[in-house]
Amino acid sequence: MTLTIPDDDHGQIRIFAVTPPADPALLEADPAAIAKALGTDALNLDFVDVVDTRNLAGLSLLDYLHQGYDVPSDLADDAALRDISGPVILVMSRASWGQKVTLVPAPGVRHVTTLGEPARLRPPVSPIASAGATGAIPPGKGPPSNAAMSGRVATLALLVLFALVGVMIWVAS
Repeated sequence: MTLTIPDDDHGQIRIFAVTPPADPALLEADPAAIAKALGTDALNLDFVDVVDTRNLAGLSLLDYLHQGYDVPSDLADDAALRDISGPVILVMSRASWGQKVTLVPAPGVRHVTTLGEPARLRPPVSPIASAGATGAIPPGKGPPSNAAMSGRVATLALLVLFALVGVMIWVAS
């Protein structure tokens, strides 16, 4: 089974269960072992986490996701995650570098669920029809605002005062 992370994916966590016994290198988050388990080396491993649920010190995977990744409890698929025991691989959306990436999990690695609401950022397909969207932007720069002019006057005044103080110190010495 393959799983494709789209290039515009944002805010999701894909959870993969690993059938024990897991490769010790995978439990140590070795890049080669993660690439072998997920079937690709095109992931940013800063956003891939390997967790052994047996080592969570009394936390369930649901609690770990809620506390560690701020996944709201109502988004967590309790039925899919409740019975997972052993190593899991968590792949965040940012792991794909904003590129389309196809994952081909190795035997013994299965996609359990994807948490999070997909946020797709797409440009509008049709022109915006509101009156605020009509018109043309004149070429060139516009005249400076009153605030910009006030800032320039204040800067000039400070430079003159600085020069005046410098002259007074030079005369006094």
